[in-house]
Amino acid sequence: MKIGIDLRSLENGAQNRGIGRFATRLIENLSKIDDRNQYVFFTSSRRAKLPVFDLLEGFQSSPAHGKASIARNIKYIRIAFIGPKPLSIDRFKLDVFLHLDSFQPIKYKKTPVVSILYDLIPFLDNYKDIYQYVHLASNNIGHRIGHRRAKQRWKQMETSVHDYEKAARVISISEHSKRDLIKFIPTISADKIITIPLAADITISQSVTADDKIKKLGLKNFLFYIGGADPRKGLVALVKDMENVWASHPDTMLVLAGKEITDPKVPEAVRLKEAIEASKRPQQVMRFGFVSNDELAWLYKNALAFVFPSSYEGFGLPVLEAMQAGCPVIAYDNSSIPEVAGDAALLVKDGEPISPAINKLISSHALRNNMINKGLQQAQKFTWGKTARAVLKVLEEAAK
Repeated sequence: MKIGIDLRSLENGAQNRGIGRFATRLIENLSKIDDRNQYVFFTSSRRAKLPVFDLLEGFQSSPAHGKASIARNIKYIRIAFIGPKPLSIDRFKLDVFLHLDSFQPIKYKKTPVVSILYDLIPFLDNYKDIYQYVHLASNNIGHRIGHRRAKQRWKQMETSVHDYEKAARVISISEHSKRDLIKFIPTISADKIITIPLAADITISQSVTADDKIKKLGLKNFLFYIGGADPRKGLVALVKDMENVWASHPDTMLVLAGKEITDPKVPEAVRLKEAIEASKRPQQVMRFGFVSNDELAWLYKNALAFVFPSSYEGFGLPVLEAMQAGCPVIAYDNSSIPEVAGDAALLVKDGEPISPAINKLISSHALRNNMINKGLQQAQKFTWGKTARAVLKVLEEAAK
């Protein structure tokens, strides 16, 4: 069987983020279980660099690419184009095509397509105003062009969501995302949407130590968060709620990590910084930007708890990472989080303050140890091997 995989979302340094991490772990684990099928890895053009994977010997793969568009690579001309050029896949005579990113357009009539669904957050009623609002900074020509293109881009993205209806199969990373898609597109067949969860791959060794950057901060008795800095993550509310934690546990620190956390171009990161400065103990709230895998492992291993105050997740991978690393989890009982956490996390009713759960965990060593053990057991249910086998099964079924 000839299986195509769309890797355009991994270009321009994106292999270690989001979809790139998922694709990398999936492909590397497919190489461990499948030496029968032939895989074709697609990039946008001949000039695009093919991602590097750690593949087992015997795994059959070859590169392919879309047709280059000279105009799209010329400055001042490319602004006329709203999105990436569609990839025509029928000419490659594939048995099935794995479409990793619905916002990377494809053209086809005959090839069976399996599309991955992560979430529909920007299109849900509660979040449309946040994610689809496009601010016009001024009336100068550059801003007006940018404003117009951004609005058109959103329309194109909303149209692309309906491509799930055309796909032979849809793989959803959670049951909650599946339900959202059925609600968003009532005419889609629920039978062709298969839920296959993600996995985590945090490596924690007994010898993991803090690097010089972390040592200088003298972190101890700290709560940890890693992720984005958009409004649904609830970080401003978390900082305000820390006042209730400090009332009972005054030496507790809060460490917030993630690329967006310290980015002054991200509006919510600016509001977060202001909330920290306005708090009673700003010196006890640390903001990290990007952290390496080793730093992440150390932070998970040494945190009192991983606190995840998000109001919506398509899956909630940090929750799974924390449990796998032996870090107790406190989160809200919304969206897909209960699917991932099971009974192995302290889940707070959506919308209520999270500080009572934090204080409860800090005050009880027995509870904390119990949550660590439950988390380790829950994390064992999610492996990349299971994910790869389930994806391969769907690909084979769609190709028939």
